[in-house]
Amino acid sequence: MTSQENKQVKEYFEQTYKETNRSVTLFLISKCKNFVDVSDILQEVYMEYYKVLIRKGLDYIKENEKFLISLCRKKIATYYSFWDRIPHKLYLDEKEDYEREELLSDAYDIDRDDVDDVFLQKEMIGDVKVLLKKQPDEVQKIFYLYYTMELKVSEIADLLHIKVHTVKNKLFRTRKIISEQLKDDWR
Repeated sequence: MTSQENKQVKEYFEQTYKETNRSVTLFLISKCKNFVDVSDILQEVYMEYYKVLIRKGLDYIKENEKFLISLCRKKIATYYSFWDRIPHKLYLDEKEDYEREELLSDAYDIDRDDVDDVFLQKEMIGDVKVLLKKQPDEVQKIFYLYYTMELKVSEIADLLHIKVHTVKNKLFRTRKIISEQLKDDWR
């Protein structure tokens, strides 16, 4: 493959990623057994997609989103059949947590006078993350979809195949737990 063809594949991949990342992520959230698995499987899916583009060419895949969803199904099946055979799983997501913290810190416009405020905000975000990780997978998914993906409650209910009332209830109860815990911790 020439450098020009390589550049075309890379540009095509990046464009497809931008167009499909949201829908593929939503699909994975709705189908994965554990919320923490979503990012691993998402990465595997897009790596496989890139390899196919390099091997077969840009014209091989007719509908990118459908192809990516089919890759998701295959990756989920092999991922869980592998992990289900291992009795004591250990999730090593410390690096991932660090990367998320870096992204969150970049969201703040740090002024020299506000360093204390930014530090407290980061501490509180860290505390919220710890509290959320203690919640069931479904609650973690709901919070991610609501606050990060900015889906409406009805959209979350449809995606996770649960009632709207259940989504509202889980959001309300978990926010209440987090609020009470933070009040106790930050007194």
